[in-house]
Amino acid sequence: KLKNLRLTTANVARTTNSKDFECIETSVNRVRNEDGSYSRDVDSYSIHCSAYKGDILKVKVPKTLASEVTELSDSLSNDVTVMITFTGLKLTPYAMIGTDGKLYSGVSAKADDFTFTTTSADFDVEI
Repeated sequence: KLKNLRLTTANVARTTNSKDFECIETSVNRVRNEDGSYSRDVDSYSIHCSAYKGDILKVKVPKTLASEVTELSDSLSNDVTVMITFTGLKLTPYAMIGTDGKLYSGVSAKADDFTFTTTSADFDVEI
């Protein structure tokens, strides 16, 4: 059963000894109305990270971290590499059959908090 699998950072990170992830972008998760449309209210935020074999891991963080997510997003707009470490990271595997009959599987991720560091990209490009 999938609920019996215990996943760690080593299962989803680019390397098995890595404790942090390279952050790619951030996004906002909106509250869904009863009619299925999305409201303007923020439900949570997602931090998109580079994961194993070029996959992208979207880690959901609470809306109380709005200022930290904004600071992270501002750092990503600069020409820097952003490495992120999560606190209270919970990884959950999933698998389901879609209405089209295809199998959809992956790992969902949630974290309580995060810290990040930036490294400037020191390279010269000749055009």
